[in-house]
Amino acid sequence: MRNNNLDILKVVMAFLVIALHVFPVSKIGGIEGLISYEIASGITRIAVPTFFLISGYFLRNKLNDKAYLWKYAKRILLLYIVWQLIYLPDLYRFYYLGWFSHTSMILKLIYGYWHLWYLLATVLAVGILYFIRDFSLASKAFLSIALLVIGYVYQILIQADLIHRNLDLQFLYEVIGTTRNFLFFAFPMMLIGTMYESWKSKIEKIKSLLVPLWLLLMTEVGFYYMHGVKAMDFLIVLPLLSMLVFYWVKKSKPVTAATIHPTLSLGVYLCHPYAIRIVNEFLPEKGFYDWLVKYPIICLLALGLWWLVDKVNKKFSCFL
Repeated sequence: MRNNNLDILKVVMAFLVIALHVFPVSKIGGIEGLISYEIASGITRIAVPTFFLISGYFLRNKLNDKAYLWKYAKRILLLYIVWQLIYLPDLYRFYYLGWFSHTSMILKLIYGYWHLWYLLATVLAVGILYFIRDFSLASKAFLSIALLVIGYVYQILIQADLIHRNLDLQFLYEVIGTTRNFLFFAFPMMLIGTMYESWKSKIEKIKSLLVPLWLLLMTEVGFYYMHGVKAMDFLIVLPLLSMLVFYWVKKSKPVTAATIHPTLSLGVYLCHPYAIRIVNEFLPEKGFYDWLVKYPIICLLALGLWWLVDKVNKKFSCFL
């Protein structure tokens, strides 16, 4: 029996991304503000690093196959271009409304609108993975940890407005697409995924820490909330927690024998911003509890949009 657990995990992570983009991280006070912050800047933040880890895992035996990696990268790059065009009206609309500057508009056109940064970051990370394929295991481990630490510290300094006088660092932060980019995010997490065989036995020894690590994540996020830190793209606990979640899901017995549609998780991920926009047009934002009601509606609409796009993709295979 085929183990569909990883396919299910990807679908769950796609719905977590929707929650990440739905629940506000500011403008709400009290217990509702804390809960919303814990959701949008805490629990849901495991989704994207886990996506990258899974991608790295599936590429781990293909790093010497230049033709395969090039084909893989070209497919994702095509998705990036197609979906950039699909979201171009949305991008222009918010630019016209003055939601972001000329510079931000240019950067969004380069790195990807909203969630599409993930696609371009994956392509660039694949290129680096091929370049360092012959590095020693120790060098790869050091590189992944070093980049994650540098990215985290850089993010903290920027988010806490501690280096606001250093225009060069602020400019670099914007130009590379914040720390949520290919270098400090996508590449190290994909690299960790490619090294699965080397760390799975170590993770096995600490698998009982899964729940404590979730609690530690919530504590870390609560600390940021109390100190007024803006939404965090990456958290200290996330790399290890992603590895544990991945290990648990992979090693668990199959949840179901049913086949998970291969484009479901990607489709929901790509379509959900328009689902959010549509629902917001009919149900304007009012408060935290309104988002609790809107979230399942948005998820259902994202599924419907994926279903339509998947039908089109069967004739024009460039959308999923």
